Amino acid sequence: MKSFKQFLTEGTATEIKELIFTDDQYEYPIPFSQPMWERITSVKRWGYGMHVTDQEDVIKVAKMQGKKNQLSTMTNMRNEIDNFLKGGGILTEGGVFCTLKGTVVQEMGEDFATSRDTQGRRWLQAGKLYQRYWHGEMFDGWMDFVNDIQQMRQKGHEQIIQAQNQNPKLQKKYGVKVPDYDTPEEYWRSDDIWSWVDISEHGTGKEKAAAIKWYMDGVEKILKQKKYLEQIQKMLLMGKNNSDAQGWDEWLLSEFEIMKIIYHPKKVYTNREYDATQLKADLKKAGYKGPIVEMTHGDVLREEMLKIHNLNGRIFLNAKKAKFNFPTDYDSE
Repeated sequence: MKSFKQFLTEGTATEIKELIFTDDQYEYPIPFSQPMWERITSVKRWGYGMHVTDQEDVIKVAKMQGKKNQLSTMTNMRNEIDNFLKGGGILTEGGVFCTLKGTVVQEMGEDFATSRDTQGRRWLQAGKLYQRYWHGEMFDGWMDFVNDIQQMRQKGHEQIIQAQNQNPKLQKKYGVKVPDYDTPEEYWRSDDIWSWVDISEHGTGKEKAAAIKWYMDGVEKILKQKKYLEQIQKMLLMGKNNSDAQGWDEWLLSEFEIMKIIYHPKKVYTNREYDATQLKADLKKAGYKGPIVEMTHGDVLREEMLKIHNLNGRIFLNAKKAKFNFPTDYDSE
């Protein structure tokens, strides 16, 4: 499970090449690109979530409003909220809580500890889908799933690297400089880049870009297969309606708007003094015009989480049955 310390490192992003060139099948990354998942599921919906951050990073969040950057949020703290409200965990970390309204890229019944790349896209390691140990459930066909990813990567190596062997036209296309000891007509590119993983270290910029596109397109084709998509959705939604589920859930939101910001008075500063003046000024400068509320007592956070949970429930019911028309607008009061 991701700690709240990790919620506070949203500014720390991973290079895409570090994700897709791993040689560990448990580390094979699954991208949560918003357009990709809308194509896979043929669904686009919206919802509310709470993002936890600190005084510095909340300014970055404010500047991300309306963009396709994704944030990890929670909609239900379950049994964890009592521990937080006693002064541990969440209250000892960043102390700034943002209620967001945005496009739901992916809903997860439990915290899957997704990571963010430098383009704002989030990723999930395949190994985290293998088994949710506290439920005893497994991904039926998981080995076939990762084998398909492995074969897709091998095919990419063939098409991008091996195809350049003794092929000056492709070598030029990919910006390859032939070693002095050889000629383009005789040069075997695959002698220097033996595998998919080697592209990361030895490939040209164009080869790496081609490999990234190959991976994104290839993994989307694999995810579209019904036998895998059903298992993935089963694992992701596990714990959604389970009162015994561990910790909080995780929803990935994109194209979001900040509805309210709540701050812990002992976690924000102005000139090293506990005071929210600087926070408010920085948020205004970043373009945020919504309410900024002091967390005077623990129930402020509890009530906000309950509001988020209830609004998402109404959105779900409205979508499930056309006759329902429950109000879903956020009331900041």
